[in-house]
Order: sequence, then structure tokens, then C-alpha cells
Amino acid sequence: MFRHIVMLSFNNPLTGRDHEEIVGMCQTIKDELPGILELRFATNASDRAHSYTHAFVADFVDAAAHDQYQQAPVHVPLKQKVAALSRQLIVLDYEA
Repeated sequence: MFRHIVMLSFNNPLTGRDHEEIVGMCQTIKDELPGILELRFATNASDRAHSYTHAFVADFVDAAAHDQYQQAPVHVPLKQKVAALSRQLIVLDYEA
């Protein structure tokens, strides 16, 4: 299994509408791309994460499925939405 974590710091607090749109995009990606075991958009419950309020946590069958996800056209709208809203992000990828 290959895990992909992206922690996000947004320019402004995320609206409910934006949150739901991102969750919907995640579901679309999961439905359309093979090799994704799970793709979650989570709100951070910790008060120790500085300005990182949300994260994507994705599990793939292997690194090749992750690489396919990164290049997939269905992933583009999510990347664009996050780029428009976020101030900073941190990525952690690893074999689990």
C-alpha cells in the first residue's frame, strides 16, 4: 500500500460550500480511478498544527496507482481548487 498525505493551510477559513465541493471532488476521483483504496478530506482536530486546518489522506494499492492519480485529468479540478484557496501545503508520501 502507498499512502499520500497533504496537509493544508488556507488563505481564509474554508467555507462549508468549499468543503463540500472538495469532498465531492474526492469522491469523483475515487469512483473514476482504479487503484485508490481510500481518499479522504479531513478537518484537523488538533490545536498544535499551526495553520494546517485540513488534510487529504489517500491510500493506493501501490506507488504506480498514486503516480497515475497525480497525472489523471480527473485530479486537475481538485488541484486547481486547492491552489486557489490554499496558502501552503505539506506532502508526505510513503509505502505502508
